[in-house]
Parts: sequence; C-alpha cells; structure tokens
Amino acid sequence: MKSPFLDAMRRATDATREFQEAFSGGVTINTGTSDPVAPGHEGIPMLSQTYSGAAGARDYRLFLPPQAPDGLRGLIVMLHGCSQTSDDFARGTAMNDIAAREGLVVAYPEQTSSHNAHGCWNWFEPAHQRHGEGEPAILAGLAREVAQTHGVPEEAVFAAGLSAGGAMAAVLGATYSEVFSAIGVHSGLGAGAAQDVSSAFAVMGGHGAAGAVSVDPAPGQSRVMIVHGHRDKTVVPANGVRLFEAMTAAYPQAIPHRDPIGQDTPARQRLVLPDGTVIAEHWQIADLGHAWSGGSSAGSFTEPHQPDASQGFVRFFLNPKV
Repeated sequence: MKSPFLDAMRRATDATREFQEAFSGGVTINTGTSDPVAPGHEGIPMLSQTYSGAAGARDYRLFLPPQAPDGLRGLIVMLHGCSQTSDDFARGTAMNDIAAREGLVVAYPEQTSSHNAHGCWNWFEPAHQRHGEGEPAILAGLAREVAQTHGVPEEAVFAAGLSAGGAMAAVLGATYSEVFSAIGVHSGLGAGAAQDVSSAFAVMGGHGAAGAVSVDPAPGQSRVMIVHGHRDKTVVPANGVRLFEAMTAAYPQAIPHRDPIGQDTPARQRLVLPDGTVIAEHWQIADLGHAWSGGSSAGSFTEPHQPDASQGFVRFFLNPKV
C-alpha cells in the first residue's frame, strides 16, 4: 500500500496537502460552533486587526480584558494549528477566559490558504526560521505593535501554539528572544528541526538528527514550556523530549527537577537556574493525543478532560521563578 507521506515527498505539488493531512491525522476533531465572530470572555467580541511590516502582513483577532485595575500584565500571541482559524483556536483553548481574569491581552494571528494551502505556519522552511525574515519577523512585529499600542510591559510578551503553531512558537523563542520572554510549545517541534517537507515528515515521526534543535544561549533563548501527549501519533512525543534535552544542554548550570505524578497532574520536569528562574518545563501527558490539553469542545483539536494547558502556560509565563 502506498504511503501518502511518501507520495507527498515524491510529488512536490501535493506536498502541502499531505503535510496538512499529516498534522490532522489521528485526532478526533471537535467541530464546535461555526460562529464566524468568536466571542471573548462572557460574550465580549474580539477585535479584527491587521499588522503590516517589511516582511509581510497578517490579519489577527485581538482580545482585550474588560478590566485591569492594576494595569495589563502581559500579551500572549496564540498560534493555531493546520486547518484551524484564529476564532476556532480562541474557542478551543479558552484562553480569553483566563486572560480576562489575569489582565492579559491575547492576539490570534491568522494563517490562511494564501500563506499555506492548509493554513499551516511554515516552520519547516528555512525562509521562515531566521531573524528578520518571513513569518518570525511578521509575528515579532505584530507582537511589538500590539504591546506598544496597549501599554504591555516589554518583558511580558509571550507566544504559544499548537502543532505547526507550536513549532513556530519554538522558532520565535530561538530567533526573537528579545521580544518573547517565554514561549509555549504544545504538540510541536523545536526550532530548526526540519528544512523542508521531507525532513518535516521524518522529524514528526521521531526520525532525523537528535541534535537538530538550534538553541544558542549566548544571544538569549526564550524560556520554554513544552506540553506533549504520549499518545500523539502525528507529532510523536520524542519531539518534546528533544526540545527539553536541547535546553538542558544549553543551560548546564540549570538544576533538573522532576515532580511526582498526581491523579490529575501530568509528569512534569523543570530546569531551574541558580537564581530560581524556571528556564524550561515539560509536561508529558499519558492519555493525550494530538490535541490541546484541557481545551474546550467548542473548538477543534481539543481534549477537554486532560490537564489545562492554557492555565499551565499562563502560570509559567507570569511566574518565571519557583
């Protein structure tokens, strides 16, 4: 039987289609609501915005907390996965509800079929893996503009994403640590893990060079929280392990901590610097597939009955020290 993955590698014209199918495979998709205007917290609609810069432009949805008496605490740029939309991702992660309580701005950039045939962030292409170019430059520029417009503290800008969005968040952490102080990589891959569609398939399946992840602590690397399910057959959990191992190698001064597993908590490892800063955290969730952990069934690619990744990311972002 022919493999659709191998067919995609042989036929460049079909590569993007097969790549999206690979990211979408093996997941029970919650269809959720079809409302084109996703409400924010308690029915507050998100704003429709556009960012334009030297590297290109993106539309995005913007959630502003209804009240923040002590000032805004931060900005999270949320990057959806293949075949998702920004509204769908907002519903599925329920991040706006947390943001309303915590005084956070949330931006949801939209990757459409005009940028990738099936709405995937192009994390696997060298043109979108470098500082000052492509999608990383667009997303960093978008984050800077939103933060400046709404008075978000410079040190409190974060990014998180699912699958291809998680892989792009990892790219942002490696290329724009001066913008993003921390990132969340959910069911994703490390920066530099692939250079084309063929190597993307390989690394998604757990193959490829273990040292492919590029982390250079000299110019800075964003703090990283990784969430991955043991039952993920689309982007195998070895990719989360590799990213955590890369951070371990990059920060030999960090002290590893392994937390005990509770009934409702995932296996968690942390790397803690001597000053108490948690430079990396890794959740490994036993019964999770390729979906957002703890999300809402109102959106796609979610597993509502698992530990809440959105809560975990916000805690990690806002509380850098143990």
